[in-house]
Amino acid sequence: MKLSSNQRKHLEGLAHHLEPIVRIGKQGLESKIILSVVEAFNTHELIKIKLLDSAPVEAEEAAIDICKKSGALLVRIIGRVIVLYRPFSEKPTKIELPKSR
Repeated sequence: MKLSSNQRKHLEGLAHHLEPIVRIGKQGLESKIILSVVEAFNTHELIKIKLLDSAPVEAEEAAIDICKKSGALLVRIIGRVIVLYRPFSEKPTKIELPKSR
């Protein structure tokens, strides 16, 4: 699945008021961080991840790695904040995406 610009913009608006659920610090992208992201997607379809100043990885590098390992879609990278989306697979989705043009 790929997000259209219209869908991405819609998700950005929904994510604006969200607080980061996962924080990446000096430990970097350890397997427990990926596990935390996957667990967060069990209860949320849209999450924010914050890279702390001590994180040894860049936001783009972290976002690509997390998306590959969690099956999420990258919505946006804003500074050191990553916004990811993954629709629920086993229960009804809460977020209704606009139709692609």
